[in-house]
Amino acid sequence: MNRLFRLTLALLLAVPAVHAEDTEPAPETASPLSESATAAALARAEQLGRAIFLHDLAAERATDALVAQHRAFRKDKRVRGWITEEHDGRYRVSYIDATPTVLYRVEVLPDGSVDDPVEVLSVPATLSPYEAGAAAARNLAMTAQVASCARTYNSVVLPGGDDRWSVYLLPGTTSPTAVPLGGSHRLDIAGGQIIASRGFTRSCIQLNRAPSTRGAKVVAMMVTHMLDLMPTEAHVYWSLWARTPMVVVTGEDAIWEIENGHIHRMADDADNGTAR
Repeated sequence: MNRLFRLTLALLLAVPAVHAEDTEPAPETASPLSESATAAALARAEQLGRAIFLHDLAAERATDALVAQHRAFRKDKRVRGWITEEHDGRYRVSYIDATPTVLYRVEVLPDGSVDDPVEVLSVPATLSPYEAGAAAARNLAMTAQVASCARTYNSVVLPGGDDRWSVYLLPGTTSPTAVPLGGSHRLDIAGGQIIASRGFTRSCIQLNRAPSTRGAKVVAMMVTHMLDLMPTEAHVYWSLWARTPMVVVTGEDAIWEIENGHIHRMADDADNGTAR
């Protein structure tokens, strides 16, 4: 057992953690990246993971606000979904019908607070070009055949520029302690077609952040992930969503920690003679 694994084992014995594995090997063509390429890939994973989280949080808080402020919303069968759009340092959540037109709008700040009273449109509004593109991408993604790990899925649509979109399909859960990492997918869309897709796991991994039977609080989640050379935006998102650090093992000498949306390689700590 090498020094890095001894340090990691000491960390996990010292604090309660939950552990799951995704042991499908990485593609044979995968090869180590240069230091600059690794830094760029990690920065992109952090940026995308945080964006997914903030858009998803906005939709969650907007729905809560609509339920609280407009009782008829819960029974409004016209609603077919929502679109989130970042603008001016906040997030606009637009709820749409099958037409599609906009039925409700809610403005949410990055901390999840609702900035203004919800907007109930007496006359449904025409979608903006952004909303129309995002809605079309979401609708297309929802027709894709993907490996499902939950009865319900949430979606987050992120713009890619030049009529390109990335749609993230995220498993839903009603458990207050489950973290349904397994079954998360990304679909890339351009020109009205799905041009690429990927699942972030090979199985329906579900982490659990419930305290132990002796009352010890879980301070970290741990997952073995052999599909990539480093953590992905899905790991960053679920760590932020669970509000719990995540340790991701991608190889014998590749152990990463995600905390508050930031990724660092634990080997860096090991080389310095410390463990976090």
